[in-house]
Amino acid sequence: MRVFFLLFPLLVIAGCQAPPGVKQLEDEKQALQQELESSQQQLAKLEAERQQLQAQLDESRHVIAVLDSEKTARVSESSTLRSQVRRFVQREIDELKAFLVNSNLLDYVGGELVRRKLYDQKPIMLIDLQNRIPRPGTLTGFGGYFVKPTTLKIKLLRPVNDRLVVIWESRLQQVNGGGLVRGNFAVSVGVEKGDVLGYWFPKAGNVTFDKGTGNTRYLTRDVPLGSRISPSSLYGDDDKRSYSLGVFGLLK
Repeated sequence: MRVFFLLFPLLVIAGCQAPPGVKQLEDEKQALQQELESSQQQLAKLEAERQQLQAQLDESRHVIAVLDSEKTARVSESSTLRSQVRRFVQREIDELKAFLVNSNLLDYVGGELVRRKLYDQKPIMLIDLQNRIPRPGTLTGFGGYFVKPTTLKIKLLRPVNDRLVVIWESRLQQVNGGGLVRGNFAVSVGVEKGDVLGYWFPKAGNVTFDKGTGNTRYLTRDVPLGSRISPSSLYGDDDKRSYSLGVFGLLK
């Protein structure tokens, strides 16, 4: 019995002491709790920064939207103004062209615009080797003495070595009646000294001519833009045709 009373206090003391493993786990738990709290604080800080950056981004987007709206308005206003100015300038140019043509103030290159005896009644390509462009400048229109309504394209050929190269052609010009007819090109064209004039009539020539006084040659087919032809391949060398046909412009 005495032995029991001696051992009992030792057993109680041993039972009250925590095992070493439990103490270590408690320490690790506290360390993890501190890390968790630190991470939560960091997340809260990052969230606050994110919200601040989002607010700045929203403000930047708003500013960009306002600037885009203002830019669109300025571009629209500028485009409208440019369009109005172009229409005004084009109208003034057209009126000036008409005035120069009607007042006979433009330079003229071609055969005399008078009524002649003969005219072609089939499609024909005319190339005027006699009335070449005498000086550089700009062509603005055409003129001719016609027998009947017809259509034609005016072409510009440039000598290159021993060939004539088609470097420009007008839109299809409509001649609505007979007699002396003048018309303007939709777009003026620059010319150089020595350039040769050509005229393509896809239906019928219907423009008057005489023989023996000129040097207009012809083909029975069109000569498209970019084509190269030899003067020796043209017909009409012996006819010496002179047509009532030519162009108007401003030459230096």
